[in-house]
Amino acid sequence: MSKNFTHNNTPKAEINGTFATVGAEHPNPFAQQLADHGVPEPMWPMLTGHGVGTLLPKMGIVFSEITRDRVVATMPVEGNQQVAGILHGGASVVLAETLGSFAAAVHGAGKKKPVGVDISATHHRAGVTGLVTGVCTPIHLGRTLTTHEIVITDEQGRRICTSRITNMLLDG
Repeated sequence: MSKNFTHNNTPKAEINGTFATVGAEHPNPFAQQLADHGVPEPMWPMLTGHGVGTLLPKMGIVFSEITRDRVVATMPVEGNQQVAGILHGGASVVLAETLGSFAAAVHGAGKKKPVGVDISATHHRAGVTGLVTGVCTPIHLGRTLTTHEIVITDEQGRRICTSRITNMLLDG
């Protein structure tokens, strides 16, 4: 079992080798939004300009783990469906890009800003109900580029989508 595995729903993060949980008070104007979406407090200084943005709240994405080696979040199928009533493929890509970008930001440790330069997704089966879970792991962690794989599964553990994202790390 990995040291990064969380047994409860308290979001955890590892920033520069330090593990922390989400806090309640912070001078960040988006503190409540960040806490609501499971973003651990050590990451808040990187997100003072826009919080998690406007898309994550619309999609219902909530993080449960953010470390250098693994980023995990859930997203409901309900509200993210296409016309046939199944999970929209674009919603899966939004979840994947979110996880990959946060993972790249952790790797950049606040000194470098990630910018997505490539993303791909293979959709394996339909997400029909409940929550889907995305698990992001690194493929390559370099000085200027990161590449991550994101596996999205349904509540039965069946693979819905496999995605890969490459981020360029720009000087902050």
